[in-house]
Amino acid sequence: MTEEKNDIRGRRRQAILAAAAEEFCRNGFEHARMDAIAVRAGIGKSTIYEYFPSKNALLTAVGEQMAERVFVELSGILHSNIAFRDKMISYMRFLTSVLAQMGQKLLILFREDSSMTFFEEMSHQYAEQQYELLEAEVVRAQQAGELRADIDPIVVATLLASLTSTMFKAREVPLESLVDVLMRGMGA
Repeated sequence: MTEEKNDIRGRRRQAILAAAAEEFCRNGFEHARMDAIAVRAGIGKSTIYEYFPSKNALLTAVGEQMAERVFVELSGILHSNIAFRDKMISYMRFLTSVLAQMGQKLLILFREDSSMTFFEEMSHQYAEQQYELLEAEVVRAQQAGELRADIDPIVVATLLASLTSTMFKAREVPLESLVDVLMRGMGA
């Protein structure tokens, strides 16, 4: 296949994924229609099946793309050359903004039993990647003297990963305050 054909296929695949994400988030998996996805993508319905053999395969690809985008952004934040405290504030700001932007749409998408299994599998895989990134950053911060050497990186990663859920509670707590309390307990 020529480079130009690969480029066209890549753009068409991205158009299908974007249209599918919109349709799934608007109508949920069960009520999403492949013909509506095709119209949004500007292609014929049969073209979708050239790229994705089923609606389930399309949902999987949409979920993987969303997770990959979030993972790339988180990796950039956690690998940046700034102090651990500032990384954690940026990390939590990013995740809370993603949850705020996508939260309602994802609730619609995963409200049905058939898509919940997919959601659970994706969230387990994503959580493991997130924990690995956080653990590595904790170890780096310990080696740099920013965090105490006697704290368990797995425990810290778990705590940090769970913090974003607190941001959607009835009380608003500034991110900086949360991180500062943690840093007092973990700091070198």
